[in-house]
Amino acid sequence: IASACSGIYDTRDAGESWHKVQGIPSQSRRTRAILQHPSVPGLVFAGTTEGFWRSPKGGENNSWMVTTSRQLEINSIAIHPRNPDLVYIGTNNYGVMVSTDGGKNFVPTNAGFSGRFVNCIVPDREIANRIYATTINTTTGGGFFFVSTDGGASWQPSMRNMPPRLIGYTILQDERDPGVIYLGTNLGVYRSTDRGASWAPVTPRKPPAPARKRPATRANVRRTVAQSRRTSNPTSQPAPRVTTPQNVGTPSDDAIRRAQEALERAGYEIGQADGHLGPRTVAAIRRFQTDRYLTVSGQLDDATLAALGVSLNGSSLVSAHVGTLADPINALASFAEKSGHATILAATNSGLYRTSDPMLGWDRVSYGRGLDARTTCISVANQNPATILVGTATSGVLVSRDAGETWHEVPGIPNASPVNVIVQDPERSAFIYVGTKQAFYQSHDGGEHWTRRGGNLPFGDFTSILINPRNTNEIFAGNAYQNDQNSEIGGGVYRSTDAGSTWTRIDAREHRLPSQRIWALALDPREPNTLFVGSHSAGVYVVPRGVEASFNSVR
Repeated sequence: IASACSGIYDTRDAGESWHKVQGIPSQSRRTRAILQHPSVPGLVFAGTTEGFWRSPKGGENNSWMVTTSRQLEINSIAIHPRNPDLVYIGTNNYGVMVSTDGGKNFVPTNAGFSGRFVNCIVPDREIANRIYATTINTTTGGGFFFVSTDGGASWQPSMRNMPPRLIGYTILQDERDPGVIYLGTNLGVYRSTDRGASWAPVTPRKPPAPARKRPATRANVRRTVAQSRRTSNPTSQPAPRVTTPQNVGTPSDDAIRRAQEALERAGYEIGQADGHLGPRTVAAIRRFQTDRYLTVSGQLDDATLAALGVSLNGSSLVSAHVGTLADPINALASFAEKSGHATILAATNSGLYRTSDPMLGWDRVSYGRGLDARTTCISVANQNPATILVGTATSGVLVSRDAGETWHEVPGIPNASPVNVIVQDPERSAFIYVGTKQAFYQSHDGGEHWTRRGGNLPFGDFTSILINPRNTNEIFAGNAYQNDQNSEIGGGVYRSTDAGSTWTRIDAREHRLPSQRIWALALDPREPNTLFVGSHSAGVYVVPRGVEASFNSVR
């Protein structure tokens, strides 16, 4: 057995002739490891760019079965010399995994979590010790969603039905149903109804299929009339709008260029946005349509343009209402309105969107002329849901005090630096904290006046701010800045016990993390004595709380 770029081949006449092995998908053609079991006749393993494959029949056609997630890239295979059922695989994105049943099932051997760029950490608000984390695989691209059920001591990947290119940026647990989790990704919003065990893209509900027409006999006519009376209730809710693909003719070069730019923003590489439907652009459109459950045509039909947020005239968006968010989701937030209904907000590169039910689509929130629509973060507080704060790329912090009807820039925070994070005190809504790519700002009067930094807090790229809900004077700030000339400068986790007036770095020099660039912080609401720290390239660290403990007992 041997592998080539076009697949796996076998020979049964000492290499005189070769035949391609059928049964492994063509996208798995890059086989990086092949191993015939030394003591089990006929058992053959193949490590590919789309998982681990196993054949109990000597690699015969259609005898192969994948026994791992297809998102795994397998680089090497080894069998224990004294235990033939013990199989090890080295992966490109999960470290080393082990099977104790001859390659039928695999589990991680590195506590489930190898070194990765951690985007977000969210503890389950009801189940103690259950933690969710999203990461980026900086080696192969794509991202991962992990679940820990033991307070971060071990992790399990949970990406069922996720496409390989998906990267999770933000996690939101539903206000009404904690079993529902929303994941903001580079491919839009995904939804889980089983606490992260399986996922599906959020797409509008389809209306019921029309009834098949039958001959208009008298009985059928009477039944139809009776049904129409029952279904003509004026208080019934209309079916949600669902965009169906239509032939729109040939889009203009400008429309194609804007669609290409939207595809690039969504993570689909098209090369140069030249306004022409070349093979690379058509392939990207087909991948986008597949990921969005649209009709896969490779053409820029109405549904595809709407999903991309592009119109045929010069505007950037088809309308204020969209069924599916196509842009990368930078942040998700929710709050309860006075009516009791929960509203979800989504920050994207094309603007802020809101919905009371993601399955019915999203409404775009307009900031007004002259303000940057590229939204990076959101902050809302249930104690004052009419006030919404958002961070932008070049307009600083924007605030609305009428539930998003009108907006204005917050004075005192420079707009030259993108805003990473905004946090409001859960008990004192006038206490607001902002982290930008360059500095940390705080206000104790609702944003009228701002103070830059605080005692002992350096300049930096502040990506995460965390307030202890049981003691809101205690604040943590994560710094992702790295000095290329001096690794001792920058990064770290800082703690304030006086609402941001003074700060102390808690990862002392002798206890520095392998990666000092911090991207995510979290406290378990049911176990506030444990701090979770997400780093740039060293995964999640669990830090037992306590001033004296600091980082002495990092797990």
